[in-house]
Amino acid sequence: MCKSKKKNDLHRKNVYFCNPKMKKIVIIICLLTVLLPVMAQEFIGCRIDSGWAETPILLRRISLSDTDFYNDRVFFELRVASLGYCEVYVNGYYVPDGALHPAVSQLNKRALEVTYDITRFLKKGDNVIQLWIGQGWGRVYGTPAAVRAVMTKTVSDGECGEVWTILQTDSTWEASPTGYSYTGSWQPMQFGGEKYDSRVKPDWRPASIYEAKGITISQQEFKGNRIIDDIAPVSETVQPDGSILLDFGRVITGTFYAIFNPAPEEGQEITMEYLDHLEAKPPFTEKDIFISDGSANEHFQNRFHLHSFRYVRVRGAGNYERHFKAYQISAVHPEEGATFECSDSRLNAIHDLVKYTLSCLTFSGYMVDCPHIERMGYGGDGNSSTMTLQTIWDVRDTYRNWMLAWSDAMDSTGDLPYVAPAFRTGGGPYWSGFIIKAPYRTYLNYGDRSLIDRHYNEMCRWLDFVEKHCEDGILKPWPDTERHSWFLGDWAVPEGVDKGGESVLHVSNCFLAECLSDMVQMARMTGHTKDAKRYAKWRQELVAAIHRHFYHCDTIQTDVQQSRLQAGRMPALRHYYANGTPLDQCYALLQGILPDSVTIQAVKEQLLKDCHGKYRDHIAGGLMGVPIFTEWCIRERQADLMATILRQPDYPGYLNMMDKECINALMRQCVSADAEATNTLTQSHNNAIKNAFTTWESWDCGRPGKEDRSRVHNCYNGIGIWFYQALAGIRPDPNNPGYRHFFVDPQSVDGVNWLRATKPTAFGDICVEIDNNVLKLTVPQGASATIFPSTRNEQTVSSGTWLFEINDNTK
Repeated sequence: MCKSKKKNDLHRKNVYFCNPKMKKIVIIICLLTVLLPVMAQEFIGCRIDSGWAETPILLRRISLSDTDFYNDRVFFELRVASLGYCEVYVNGYYVPDGALHPAVSQLNKRALEVTYDITRFLKKGDNVIQLWIGQGWGRVYGTPAAVRAVMTKTVSDGECGEVWTILQTDSTWEASPTGYSYTGSWQPMQFGGEKYDSRVKPDWRPASIYEAKGITISQQEFKGNRIIDDIAPVSETVQPDGSILLDFGRVITGTFYAIFNPAPEEGQEITMEYLDHLEAKPPFTEKDIFISDGSANEHFQNRFHLHSFRYVRVRGAGNYERHFKAYQISAVHPEEGATFECSDSRLNAIHDLVKYTLSCLTFSGYMVDCPHIERMGYGGDGNSSTMTLQTIWDVRDTYRNWMLAWSDAMDSTGDLPYVAPAFRTGGGPYWSGFIIKAPYRTYLNYGDRSLIDRHYNEMCRWLDFVEKHCEDGILKPWPDTERHSWFLGDWAVPEGVDKGGESVLHVSNCFLAECLSDMVQMARMTGHTKDAKRYAKWRQELVAAIHRHFYHCDTIQTDVQQSRLQAGRMPALRHYYANGTPLDQCYALLQGILPDSVTIQAVKEQLLKDCHGKYRDHIAGGLMGVPIFTEWCIRERQADLMATILRQPDYPGYLNMMDKECINALMRQCVSADAEATNTLTQSHNNAIKNAFTTWESWDCGRPGKEDRSRVHNCYNGIGIWFYQALAGIRPDPNNPGYRHFFVDPQSVDGVNWLRATKPTAFGDICVEIDNNVLKLTVPQGASATIFPSTRNEQTVSSGTWLFEINDNTK
């Protein structure tokens, strides 16, 4: 079946795999070839007088004959590895689905290769291949907009095949700068946007070779961004200064598109400023610039930049006829994945708030803190919300890509920055410890141990680095470097919560104890028995040291206590760890720091007393505190406590992130005596709650003088697992990961009379429906569940639909 070389074939590579064993060998060799580091890779770009063009187009023409399409077993692929973003066009057709390809990587170390099937875009005769590149994150890592591409033709016949390389990037390609350029530096609070001067016309010249030394090319595993919605503004308002304020009805992460007809005059400049809330001001905003060439149907669209916004302020558009649209980009869809709904509309609103926010933060193969101000893959933010994100959606491909970036970010000592891809930011052990938590949680939630196998050695190296900074059995702060600064515990806490002092070291060491627990499990799983013993011993010693250093038992010196002392009565004692914050207390309880049951009970009672008294049943944690307190509430069955905290309408709280009209509507609905109103919001209020809100960067963003900073952020989304693991009771089984076996242990809450939750798994959807004292459970085929309908008995069931009566003592 081998054919002679065609006149257009640059290179033919025969790949024979009639023998299945040979096929496997060839595949392995190909994978190794892709993954092994290469000292120098040749990319092509466009040289201009000032250096490398930021957003060039590269073009190559190729002619295909009738014999190239001689049967339906011939197909063509284009493999594209780019330093920055790349749009692929074949004969004028945009090839990839979605936008902003490839995913993020640390571009001074790794370029990701994406393979496109371009068969359907090709034709007999002349064809044009265009690659439009944007520098993107190369602005941070010092790499130009450059690309390396290979086009192949494959003739396949079942188990046999032959592959020809018929085109590859070299200096025979044509290159031209374009009218697109970047307006910002791609630094935090300086992302800017894009400037498009439509007067700039192509200026073709031979492509220039860029030798990228020390860069590995890897096949991208992230499936790619999706355009999940195209949205028209819900209102356009002319402002007193003549600008136009567009309101899209909800915060989105995506790109902007505008058409002007008839066209503005040649040279007319139109600016578009993006705001996630109306109080936002530079440098917390981003801006695009469009310059018209005066031709008909002028349009602007983002190509190599995204924004996060609800509002767009357009200046300079005058009275031209115009049409505006936004394209929402994400790796996940807010209407897909797990679902939750109950009889309390306030809890529903918070669940939907968190779920929608995560869809705005998850794209390009990682999860960001915020999409517009920093756009960084913070490990701390990732640790705080990974369990929620992975509970709701299947994002394994996101974590495969993100973990590759963490691998590239590690230095020879095992030290890690606090974000990946690497950038100098602030954080602490909770941030860089993502290298351990992410693989283990991916295994727990999906039964996928590939990240553990790939990154086990790096986890060990990071722990070696950590161990070098331990004194007297306790992890101490490591110094600031050019890669990271600060040594934090909790972050972005409400006023009155002391996150400094002893708390920093206490919670950081509790986190280390948690990491060591995970490492013991992963070491056993991978056959590293000596490591398992070492980490178990280290953890045992660490737990004792944490109690020794941070446990306090003090007399409560209030006026009442003083009078009791004078009367000869025994004073009350306060049992606490570090600063005694809810995070300090519950993290010690979760990690088994307390040495005996008496101390456990005393610390627990103090924690509950402070929650109700000192913190007035309000949230009292930040980026670390929210997920860890949530986990403690789930384990200790403190559902009513958490529900009370979540229902608070004022600062600090989740409902406080919504506008007052919606808060009031929710409160009215929940106290209504009308049964229909109690169970259902009006459609307008439902739409407002669903569309308008995302979680904030700080609890006090809406307070006077605190209006700036981000209103779409990853600080507080760890609360999301409570809805599924506490109210619906669906919890993973660490001994049977991926929900092959799971637990159903619902916790009742006053005021919640019914609920329905679904949880997607590899086996199908788990469904829990509770109506008063009846629970309906659907277990997917191939899975099993152990259910605890009361505290007195349990039952393990196989796939199918089951009905249970719930006892009143499930709290």
